Amino acid sequence: MNKLATVAALAPPIMVLRLVSGALLGLLVVALAACVDGPTTTRAGGFVCYYAYRPNVTVDSTSQGSVSFPDGDTAQYVGPETNDLVFHAQYGSGATGGERALRLWVTAAGLTEPLTTHLYQLPSDSGPVDQFAGDHGFTGLNYVYHPNSRAELQFWCAVGG
Repeated sequence: MNKLATVAALAPPIMVLRLVSGALLGLLVVALAACVDGPTTTRAGGFVCYYAYRPNVTVDSTSQGSVSFPDGDTAQYVGPETNDLVFHAQYGSGATGGERALRLWVTAAGLTEPLTTHLYQLPSDSGPVDQFAGDHGFTGLNYVYHPNSRAELQFWCAVGG
């Protein structure tokens, strides 16, 4: 009889602990859902895209450049065609009813068909956010290689401008 009284006395605090922990878990889920649902950044004022070219992977880069795209403008950029690989960038602000997007692609010099292309579709009211280590902006560091020569082009884009 004495053992039953002890078990009965412990049951209510365990139930209270379960109720409190369940309530805390519920609050945590609601807080995390609020973070995911709303925009986490403001709209970027512009972008800067950087590129670096080297004729093969055993030497340092021989040319570098950058291009800035202020938000609100629609613009296109074609890098110098003196190298085996050419960097291209196009930004559409969405101001005229179109999609807000940044498109990046690389061609072999003298050709129009891209070796690679990347499309960054951006929300109209927020972002993007620089998130990659090494100051490689919101695109990360990308590498493209010429199919015949051993040339390499690196590029990335970051918020700013």
